[in-house]
Amino acid sequence: MNRINFKRVWPTALAGTAVAIAMGSAAVAKNWGDWTTPVNIESLPGSSSALNTASIDGCASFSPDGLTIVFNSFISGNFDIYMATRSSTSDGFGDPVRLPAPVNSSAQDACPTMAGGHRLYFSSNRDDPAFDIYVSKLGPEGWSEPQNLGPNVNTPGSLDEAPTFFEDQDGRQVMIFSSRQNAGQGDGNIYQSIDGGPKSLLAGGPNSSASDNRASVTRDGLTIFFDSTRAGLGGSDIFYATRSRTSEPFGQAIHISELSSTASDSRPVISKDGSFLTFGSGRAGTAPGDMWYATREKVTGN
Repeated sequence: MNRINFKRVWPTALAGTAVAIAMGSAAVAKNWGDWTTPVNIESLPGSSSALNTASIDGCASFSPDGLTIVFNSFISGNFDIYMATRSSTSDGFGDPVRLPAPVNSSAQDACPTMAGGHRLYFSSNRDDPAFDIYVSKLGPEGWSEPQNLGPNVNTPGSLDEAPTFFEDQDGRQVMIFSSRQNAGQGDGNIYQSIDGGPKSLLAGGPNSSASDNRASVTRDGLTIFFDSTRAGLGGSDIFYATRSRTSEPFGQAIHISELSSTASDSRPVISKDGSFLTFGSGRAGTAPGDMWYATREKVTGN
């Protein structure tokens, strides 16, 4: 596998998380064309053939510039976190590299998210067998000892995972994540924590009587993608919902049939520019699961 300089793959754009949120009737709406047919991530030009293995590979996320991907794999018989890079968003990702300790451990470490300030969030069962969310920071001496996010986010006996972040219109840092009771065997719900405060159920269409999990939000916090077992094509499918302001609840969830399949499709992660998305799926004979990739074109209008 290729050697990755972890200090260089983290772009300077991650140093801050401030976002501009368009307000008022004069704002120009950004519309998108249809999603392309999803392709196995290894089919991207110049992609490494080691990204998807015969085991479970997925729960991936991107750096804001889309040039670095982090994901979990069970190829070693243990869930570990891997990283791969590419030179442009039109290229495939190179050979994945297993992140060193203390990020990976003898426990199960999974569902990573890259965030501002050189931080990496991920889930692990190193304390709670049901999995808690941790954060580690990349510094001059390497990765810091992962810190458990504590009771404001993590619930004993529940599977807490897949954080995603945005800054709301009041300048507050919002983390959205999912939690499933009974060590992940129960139905999931999507929650938010504002500035590290106590979690609350995310209002609006993303939550239902089905199991709703593993969300990602656009940079402005106005569109959310997630997987759900509500009525679809089978297993968990991919849905999205929108809102006009971050102070409002999300609207009705909309099924994305062109990205979903009769297999289980999970953790749709939207790129920061909104032009591409990755997710995990066992479709097309790739069980128990591979990483898949789809793109769309932007159309600007009123």
